[in-house]
Amino acid sequence: DAFGGWADSDGDCQNTRHELLIARSLRPAELRTDGCLVLMGSWIDPYSAELQRQASEVDIDHLVPLKFAWDHGAWDWTADKMAQFANDPTNLVITQKSLNRSKGSDGPIDWLPPNNAFVCVYIDEFLTVVERYSLTVLIDELDEFEALRSNMCNKE
Repeated sequence: DAFGGWADSDGDCQNTRHELLIARSLRPAELRTDGCLVLMGSWIDPYSAELQRQASEVDIDHLVPLKFAWDHGAWDWTADKMAQFANDPTNLVITQKSLNRSKGSDGPIDWLPPNNAFVCVYIDEFLTVVERYSLTVLIDELDEFEALRSNMCNKE
């Protein structure tokens, strides 16, 4: 709750979820008559590599989950920084509801997307967001991340 909900920072009645669905749709998104909510679009779920068309069938996943961020230092952030993190498009992924729920608050050490072609991107983007927000990661966790990256991505 400390992170707040989806923001409508530009006051156009479309919150972050719907602006992201519009921006990332492969075809023009279909909106509700008032223009505030996305109903249909065309999105490739990077976690599964499957095409999604119904906005009601997708979730917006936090690549770095809010609980992970909280446990790694976000508890000490201002409300503004928490809201920025929760609504940062670089930390948001359009995915199937079932995959978002299976991932939960896990990170790459405990959960990897079933789309093997996205695994290394997922690990790298996760660590980029962790670094961008200066989240505190223990040495043991860093070692696990590096071992996972080395094992899954053949990186030194």
